Amino acid sequence: MKKIVYVLCLLLAVFTWVDRSLALDDLEVQTLRQPAKLSFQPIEEGKVQVSVLDKDGEAILGLKKEDFSIKRGMKTAKILSVEDIQEQRNIGLNIVLVVDNSYSMEQRKAVEPLLAAMDSFLALVRPIDNIHVVTFVDPGSGSGEQDAKQSRISTRTFQSNEVSAVSQFLRGSFFPATTDGTYLYDGMQKGLEIIGRMPAESQKFMIIFSDGEDINSKVKSEEVALSAKCVTNFAAYAVDYMDKPGLDRFLTSFAQGHGGMIRKATSANDFLPILKKFSTTIFHRYLVTYRFLNPPTGTLANAPSSVNIEEVTMVDSSPLLNHIYFDTGKSNIPDRYVALSTPEETKAFSEEKLRDTMEKYHHVLNVIGKRLLANPEARLTLVGCNSNTGVEKGKIALAKSRAEAVSAYFQSVWGIDPARMEIKARNLPVVPSSSRVPEGIVENQRVEILASHPAILDTIKSTYLLEQSDTKEIRITPSLQAESEIEHWQLRLLGGDKVLETKEGAGKPPAEFIFALEALGLRNIAALGRISADLEVKDKEGNLFSTGSGPIAINFIRREERIAQKTGNKVMEKYGLILFDFDRTELKDRNQIIVNRVISRVAELKAVSMDIAGHTDIIGTEKYNIDLSDRRAKAVYDTAIQTGIAATDQINYTGNGPNNPPYDNSLPEGRSLNRTVIITLLYTE
Repeated sequence: MKKIVYVLCLLLAVFTWVDRSLALDDLEVQTLRQPAKLSFQPIEEGKVQVSVLDKDGEAILGLKKEDFSIKRGMKTAKILSVEDIQEQRNIGLNIVLVVDNSYSMEQRKAVEPLLAAMDSFLALVRPIDNIHVVTFVDPGSGSGEQDAKQSRISTRTFQSNEVSAVSQFLRGSFFPATTDGTYLYDGMQKGLEIIGRMPAESQKFMIIFSDGEDINSKVKSEEVALSAKCVTNFAAYAVDYMDKPGLDRFLTSFAQGHGGMIRKATSANDFLPILKKFSTTIFHRYLVTYRFLNPPTGTLANAPSSVNIEEVTMVDSSPLLNHIYFDTGKSNIPDRYVALSTPEETKAFSEEKLRDTMEKYHHVLNVIGKRLLANPEARLTLVGCNSNTGVEKGKIALAKSRAEAVSAYFQSVWGIDPARMEIKARNLPVVPSSSRVPEGIVENQRVEILASHPAILDTIKSTYLLEQSDTKEIRITPSLQAESEIEHWQLRLLGGDKVLETKEGAGKPPAEFIFALEALGLRNIAALGRISADLEVKDKEGNLFSTGSGPIAINFIRREERIAQKTGNKVMEKYGLILFDFDRTELKDRNQIIVNRVISRVAELKAVSMDIAGHTDIIGTEKYNIDLSDRRAKAVYDTAIQTGIAATDQINYTGNGPNNPPYDNSLPEGRSLNRTVIITLLYTE
């Protein structure tokens, strides 16, 4: 039978532990006061009862919210309040006193000191606390309920929350008579039965006072230990007043195994300080109210709400930049220049199929090769240059080998007779870029291609459809509220269900995300129909939050639709001037020819607007470059106005300097092409 009880009790203990473990999810409570011994007991979600003792076992009083830390896994709770249990009026304590009232107490003249110590302990009891007392009674002494000898009743119990009634019961347990036997284990078992009937979530305490070794109990110590395993939220404290040296082994194991303590009383004078220590520990606990931080919340807004993209006929007249730039110390043509492999491939090459200026430039050797075939009388002069600094200082041979590399390409791929090409070499170009900055040094590492026929270096013209948007960028703005610091974020820009771009980082997300539509590809965006974004953040507590923006509608207007609706076809003509000499503004030579072409073209059109935008590279100060680009643009503007081809309200000019560069400033050709003025004509066909 005992074995069955043991198994059932063990299963109950396991299930209770599992249930609470799942509910509490490994709650971790710590105090920031060191050194300190902390024990705690969860009352319910959001409330925990905490005992904090110093190294001497005394309760540490006066702790505040900032003295506690509560965690669950990675999550840290916000401490809402910390109150001493003594100040609480809605949480009562359940205390069971198991008191040895055997005859030896009377012999050792310890009864009155014990009662006085108990009164001191009970003075802390509040009306909301629940006190049970278990004392001994000799079997056969009569319980008033049944035959004491047959039932072998060895304990008597009392319950009250009135201190005077409890005190009176304790005194009545010693007077008029004490017991002949010691029934410690019976008393402890009875106390555990009482505790077992209390709510599982409530905190229970048992205080055991023993005057002598148990010699009369029917219950064995093993059974008491087993019963205790079935009890949750239970702490045991023991006073060992046994007349033998050292602490009782069973009481020590019992008290320490259930979150309490045991003290040896060598005389009756020890009762009061021991019980005061117990009372301090039991009554001076903290009720800590907490809340785990909520996951971040927020929204994701976008602007604009819609984007209009339309196809425009682009007539693009790009300048031919007649420079081939080389890597430092090298004479092989860099890979970014498009090189055809065989003469057979040249048959399919057509400069009219090239689109933007940079694509045309990277095909510049092929454009010139094709034009040399079309103009057999034309001759080239290839001037190889070095930067005349660092490893290239005075390396004329390097400059010459660069010119020879260009000549070799024209010969092997385009079949140009070497007699049509003159090779020259020099240290710096005739009009060099500044050698004071790295960008200028790299620009001087080049081959300049000069031609005897104007058609060879003329502008590169092509006509193609270009997508144009009514806005240059979309903006995604997160608005987040987080109780815990954000640790990581990831934002995705979506086109339909396709991920267009992903940005991520540590810490708080930027206040705004900006995406340039041209960088995303207007033609690709036009086919998507809509754009949206989603954001996922993770805070330092491990909380995840994700949100999405509303869709940005993409309205795509095709050229064919405009023609079918007879609303007119928008045409944009773009003319880029050949690069200005470094730090120069004069219109001369080929640039003057291009400006004259634009003026003639404007004269042919009706209701045309002209936009003149000056640009510079990034060498030099921003202020100076803006002024330089403005002077370049004004030189074109003044020429156009002087011809009288258009009213001033049809022509606009501006100097951008290094801002909004049309080409990549990280490349020498990009910087060279940025030293330009771009003239844009816009009209409806």
